[in-house]
Amino acid sequence: MKKPPLHSIYPIKDLRDLLIQVTDRYGDRIALRSKKNGVYQPLTYSELRERVTELATAFLELGLKKRDGVAILSENRTEWAVTYLAAVTAGLVAVPIDKDLTDREICHILNFSKPRVLICSKEYVDRLQEYRKTLPSLEWLISMEEETKEADLSFSDALKTGREALSAGSQSFQEVELSGEELAIILFTSGTTGGSKAVMLTHGNIAANVMATSQHVSIEGGVLLSVLPLHHTYECMGGFLMALYQGCTVCHAESLRRIPENLQETGATVMLGVPLLFESFYRRIESGIKEKGEGKFKLAKGIASVSQRLFRWNIRRRLFKPIHDKFGGHLRLFISGGAAVNPRVAKGLRELGFDFIQGYGMSEASPIIAVNRVNCFKDASVGVPLPGLEVKIVDEEILVRGPSVMTGYYLNETATRESLKEGWLYTGDYGYFDEDGFLYINGRKKSVIVTPNGKNVYPEEVEALLNESPYILESLVWGGPEKDPSQVEVQAIIVPQTEIFDEEWGPSKYDQEKMHEVIGKEVKKKCKDLARYKRVKKFRLRSEEFNKTTTRKIKRYLYTAKSHAADHS
Repeated sequence: MKKPPLHSIYPIKDLRDLLIQVTDRYGDRIALRSKKNGVYQPLTYSELRERVTELATAFLELGLKKRDGVAILSENRTEWAVTYLAAVTAGLVAVPIDKDLTDREICHILNFSKPRVLICSKEYVDRLQEYRKTLPSLEWLISMEEETKEADLSFSDALKTGREALSAGSQSFQEVELSGEELAIILFTSGTTGGSKAVMLTHGNIAANVMATSQHVSIEGGVLLSVLPLHHTYECMGGFLMALYQGCTVCHAESLRRIPENLQETGATVMLGVPLLFESFYRRIESGIKEKGEGKFKLAKGIASVSQRLFRWNIRRRLFKPIHDKFGGHLRLFISGGAAVNPRVAKGLRELGFDFIQGYGMSEASPIIAVNRVNCFKDASVGVPLPGLEVKIVDEEILVRGPSVMTGYYLNETATRESLKEGWLYTGDYGYFDEDGFLYINGRKKSVIVTPNGKNVYPEEVEALLNESPYILESLVWGGPEKDPSQVEVQAIIVPQTEIFDEEWGPSKYDQEKMHEVIGKEVKKKCKDLARYKRVKKFRLRSEEFNKTTTRKIKRYLYTAKSHAADHS
């Protein structure tokens, strides 16, 4: 397969260099749009630089020093983006936090990473008040809203502090020196209370990934609807930093439910998403087609195919204009990541006139490793490796080396040594290359569950909570027997602690139904402090203990491959 030339790029050394160059290049162009009081409010590239400078100066005025942490916790909004850029361009370390985590999980991350500042939306200001005394490292709680009753400062007050310092001649922000080796972010791959890993990415890591991905994916000057949470590296790099690098306008969606409305309002041309989202779109389109009759649709597809094959005319957007109008009329490109997409969906959307590509990555690689291209793709593949990255297969496992690979896990040398060996990142994913150099993913080497919306669930975390129950002897958490990635959900196989049942009800006074009822209540009770996507959806009981290794570890492969018995909701 002949591969097209790479898109041209310009060099950036670090994220401060990125901010300076994009604001110099695109000054009066709109950089960000977020809704406030029901209306999308624009912020130009020049205004973005001004606000970032003010907030960064405020951080330094508050006494923050290089490598101090600034945590960010909110929905996607302009304040999130400004905070991130202000932190990293001031030589501080951004700590993005998943807004869907429970209070317990959020506090764990804050105590582990020890940021001196937390900037969050009002909801979290209120929620974290009762935990403030358990967060000794947190000196400043800044609310993104004007109301500061429970916060130390409002976002606008922080900007004012920086603005006044600048007016008084402060040069603190301008005097900060950065290099590509400086730590930029600490990113938690899981909000756990045990066994969590925090990825350390440098300015050079992120800058390299922005440039390399831009060589494969061009969204230059487009309008991007930011749907996925910005704490996720996929959205943060692709739907924020790379979008700014290419001069796009980034519009923040209000919610998943309001995506169609937001597409109409913003005139978005590109959107990043996970397979579940695109599969939902396609199901709705298919449903509408069936209602109106499939005959006309098949005829239109045939005409479009012949037109493109014989005359190289792409008339799909005109033929399927009513469908495009429902997506705002301007949407051209879907980019999928986080989990495997059904090739039928990719092909189906492309037949309707939408460009569709998917890629592969992980937080530890900043995150993109490989991606398809609009004019060079294979839907069953995740594309070809990015320029500058070395990717090889050793014992079926995908290994990656290059400038975007992390420096290691924060305060976890053991995990770092296991994942990084002689500069190679051991991804834990099985895969292979075809004869054209396209990379294919066979599956996860480890037991991590990837939900249809791209969330990672670590079984050990859920098992640890379940096993706290006196009624549960041991448990095994997995993604279920379904082969279809869109059907994966958190499931458990549980061995009851029969001795406790004997003590409470007598050896002959309870049956399987009673045991299932009690275990069901325990599962709900133990999962209530977990984010919703981590909670066990189905479970079944097992009468015998699991087979184990000599080190008493469950031989997972014996059960995740064979467990097809009936599930209980």
